[in-house]
Amino acid sequence: MKQLLLFTFLIVGVSASSQTLIQTVNSGSVIAASSSVSIGEIVVIPQNQTQSNSGLIGILTQTQLEVKELELSERITVYPNPTMSVIYFQTDANLVDEKLSIFNLTGQLVAQKQITADKALDLSELSTGVYLIQFANKNIKSFKIIKH
Repeated sequence: MKQLLLFTFLIVGVSASSQTLIQTVNSGSVIAASSSVSIGEIVVIPQNQTQSNSGLIGILTQTQLEVKELELSERITVYPNPTMSVIYFQTDANLVDEKLSIFNLTGQLVAQKQITADKALDLSELSTGVYLIQFANKNIKSFKIIKH
């Protein structure tokens, strides 16, 4: 009987200790649908949403989101996306001096530019983020670009 009682206390103690360890390592952050976490942060993903003290422990890793080429129409392709500074347009159509408006995600106009002779658009002065690029020519689709 003593052994059974000792074994029960041992299991309960280890269980409580492991929960404390997870909460300490994770600073009490249990991930939920509305949670915001950073890359490399240790999180607890609850198996049962009503129980925040149990679940799987994990580390959020970064995945590379990339669209090698974005087709704007049957004749125009934009690359690279994401970009560090310059995007290029691959097309047989003449896009030189085509006017573009660049908007941030809040809809604010941040720049107006023209495509250069080498079918390029320099975005180097923009800060890191996601932008909507809209052609003055309404026959060409607008598109989003990620700037690193």
